[in-house]
Amino acid sequence: LGVAEHLYNTYYPKPLEIICFHCQQAAEKAVKSLIVINGCQGGVPKKHDLFLLLNQIKNMVSVEEKFYDYADTMMPYGVAMRYPNELFLEERHAIKALQMAKEYVEWAKSQVF
Repeated sequence: LGVAEHLYNTYYPKPLEIICFHCQQAAEKAVKSLIVINGCQGGVPKKHDLFLLLNQIKNMVSVEEKFYDYADTMMPYGVAMRYPNELFLEERHAIKALQMAKEYVEWAKSQVF
């Protein structure tokens, strides 16, 4: 998340694909941290699908519906680095990705402390 914020705040032109990718990664790592902390059966899957990861912990922590919506929005960003021509991103997408990633991280922290 820090890298995404740094890129957004300091680079010109803004590397939108990379910013969105790092936001997706921050959200993914936040959810995976809850999987580890809650000792979910099977451990941390080697998957990048936020929807699947949320489903793995939904019976252990309170998952707001918005995080499933965010998962749908952020899913393409996880592969943007491999297939950058597949996405057309504007600055508004990066702004939204930063907001969603921050919410994922704050939510994960709130579930721990």
